[in-house]
Amino acid sequence: MLFKKRETVTEFVPTFLKENRSALRKIHEMISRAKNHVYIVYPWITLGEEFVIPFENALSYNEDVEVYLITKLEKDDVFRRLHQLDDVEKWKSIFKDNISIKYNNSIHAKMIIVDDKEMIVGSSNLTGSGLGSSRDYEGKPQIEANIYTNDPAAVESALGFFVRLWSHKASSDYTDSEYVLSCKSYHLSGIFQRYKKDFDKIMHQERIRIKEGGTVKFNGILGYLDDKKAYILGKTRKDIAIKFLRYNEDLNSSQIGEEVEISGKLGKMEGHGEFTVKGFSKINRNVNINNLKMGLSQVKLKGEIINIEETIEMETKYGSKTLTLVKIKDDTGTVILEIWDNIIPNERIKIGMRLEIINGYTKTHDGELRLGLQKHDGRIILLGA
Repeated sequence: MLFKKRETVTEFVPTFLKENRSALRKIHEMISRAKNHVYIVYPWITLGEEFVIPFENALSYNEDVEVYLITKLEKDDVFRRLHQLDDVEKWKSIFKDNISIKYNNSIHAKMIIVDDKEMIVGSSNLTGSGLGSSRDYEGKPQIEANIYTNDPAAVESALGFFVRLWSHKASSDYTDSEYVLSCKSYHLSGIFQRYKKDFDKIMHQERIRIKEGGTVKFNGILGYLDDKKAYILGKTRKDIAIKFLRYNEDLNSSQIGEEVEISGKLGKMEGHGEFTVKGFSKINRNVNINNLKMGLSQVKLKGEIINIEETIEMETKYGSKTLTLVKIKDDTGTVILEIWDNIIPNERIKIGMRLEIINGYTKTHDGELRLGLQKHDGRIILLGA
């Protein structure tokens, strides 16, 4: 015989409540000898760094080795780090254009097929606890059962399953869509709330600045933008994103993929949710009345009181308060300004008084645009008559 028939091998590869890397070693061996393509189906991946060396081994044989990954991508999972998006991003950086990824949130299957010749399938996820190489936040190794085989019939059936799953309508491309970016924001939120050392490392890598009072400043890559929100990716950490809310002129003139800077207040961070920054416009920007529009904050404006429209007395849990509505003008137009008596007592408000508003914001009441003062740092400087 000129060619020796390939020997069929089938092995049982378990993990059993203790440090046992046999399943992980088997996967390393398979991937290291890949010459053409690797098909991977795993819902949860937190051990991605363990695959860097075997991936690099495969690339040393053929730099055009292709990887096809189907995983799961649910917001609660990435928040709890059942799925670490940085592992997937590491794989993308290794294979560049030669990796294709989809997510399907119905999968529970776990398998790897290499070069249409061999596969491992079973209950283990690509996690420390699933592959007997546990890390502190994953708990102890679990009891898992896996089968390795190079049986041609079994591998062919598994290939058919993979192709069917890849083309299924529930399998979506893993690109920086609104949903994927939202998951990356959940990922950052989970790290922020539960893993301080890891978050401090991200802050250093990405130069995220969080000042006293919760003001956040961050330079990143614009990944998504609509009328209500934007998602800003890390410049080096593509697994994290910040959700940015409210109007921002600079973002509206930017293109997807461009570097942008955001600044605003950190949103409430409790429980499963996104890492959200509520933005404001440039600090103390000087504007004219005719430039006012809904959604502006940190406004600086000078004007003159031309009429006292209404004085409203109201009872609150803090006692009696007086709100005075005045119409002010500048050279470009008029607007209604709300003045509470803790800012200027009602009896001191006079027609003809000139004033400067610091840290104002725009609002609407019954469809009418108004100017108010920000709660903590808004103020009025009297300039005389």
